[in-house]
Order: sequence, then C-alpha cells, then structure tokens
Amino acid sequence: MAKRKYQKLNKKKGRGFCDELWAMMVKMCYDHRCPICVSEGLNDITELANAHHLISRRVFRYRWDTDNGILLCPKHHEFDLMISAHTAPWAFEDWIKNNDPEKYEKWVRNRTLLESEEKANYEIIYEKLEEQHKTITGDYYRPERISNYKVFKHADEILFAVKMSGVKVSDLVKKYRVTKTSIDKLLKSG
Repeated sequence: MAKRKYQKLNKKKGRGFCDELWAMMVKMCYDHRCPICVSEGLNDITELANAHHLISRRVFRYRWDTDNGILLCPKHHEFDLMISAHTAPWAFEDWIKNNDPEKYEKWVRNRTLLESEEKANYEIIYEKLEEQHKTITGDYYRPERISNYKVFKHADEILFAVKMSGVKVSDLVKKYRVTKTSIDKLLKSG
C-alpha cells in the first residue's frame, strides 16, 4: 500500500478553504446579522445570510480581506429593489456611506488600487485567516488543518531536528504549536 504524501494546499482546495474561512469570519464580524436589517429594526439571526464582497472576489488582492466583506440577508444581497448589493447597488453604496463610513472609506480607497496580482499564495492567506479566527474565538477554525499546514511549512526543519539532532517530538510540538499527530504523519511519510 502506497504511503500518502504530505501535500500543501492545491489551487482548488486552497481557494475553497480560504473562501469558506473568509465567509465565516465575515459572519462572525457581523454577529450573523444583516446590518441593513438591524438598522431597519429587524434583529433576526439568519443562517441564510451571505458574506458579500464589496470589491469583486475576482480581485485576489481583496478576495480574502475581511474588511472587504459585509454580511447580507438574501433580501439585501440580491432581491430588494430598494437596497441590495446586486439589484440596487447605488442605494447599497449610499447605505454603507451613511451607516458605516469607515468601511465605506476603505472600500472607496481600495477600489482605486486595483492593480494586477501575482498568483495567490493560499497557504499564507489561510494562515492569516486562521490567526484572525483564533484572535476572535481563542481557537483555530480547523485546528488539525492549520497544524498540518504548519508542519508542512517547516517539514525540512522538523525532519532534520528529529532524524539528525535527536530532538524530541514533544519539544517540536511546543516549538511549532502543532499536534503530535501532525508531526507523526510527517515522520511516517518522510
């Protein structure tokens, strides 16, 4: 039976994980409430709320920037004829300008800086989002995944430390703040 190789995030999976974590972070920033509904006196928490990109997600520079996101209920995301990010974008922009001037200023400033980007480094983006999540919640979103990523990132150092220097796995767990299981997987595959 062939051993599974220790792999980094590939393009499709890396983008998907980053998108998922970004959306969750935006939802947490807005306490799972649409700010337009809240301003209208409706305070329902909805599981159907969508994390909306102010600057298109096709612009990789801002795709995973949580400041480029706003949480919207389906009505204010696509369907309302009065205030909707997609159906009535002029009214939506006015709403942000009047109700969240700080976000509006960042949005206006950032949309003037739309230069071409290099390829996205999903590992760095994912790690940044995980650290933001840990800052807010006290724990990583997917502890095993971030642990595996950190081990992969430092695989050469870890393998050298264990095989050549005789460093204990428990010391490496503390040093890199990863799980013993992640290091054990690396040692079996390496």
